[in-house]
Amino acid sequence: MNPWWVVPAMAFGVLGAWGLYLASPQQQWRAAPVRAWFGAGCALLSLALLWPALGAAAAVAMWLTVLMLVATLAPFLGAWRARRRGGGR
Repeated sequence: MNPWWVVPAMAFGVLGAWGLYLASPQQQWRAAPVRAWFGAGCALLSLALLWPALGAAAAVAMWLTVLMLVATLAPFLGAWRARRRGGGR
């Protein structure tokens, strides 16, 4: 495993998952949603960087794990942020 490929791949994976989450019309983080192509492009770039570093099966497994982790945490972080902004109630 080459860290020079994996570290940027993980960063692009996190950025891609956030971009896809922010592209949803139900998100509460921004007034104007981000375009979905930005998140999809970052996610695919992440997979393209992981593929030569890890091989096909490991790259897809790691890529999906990172995307699922960020996509699972994003709504909870948004709710936590809204609660802190609303005065703690």
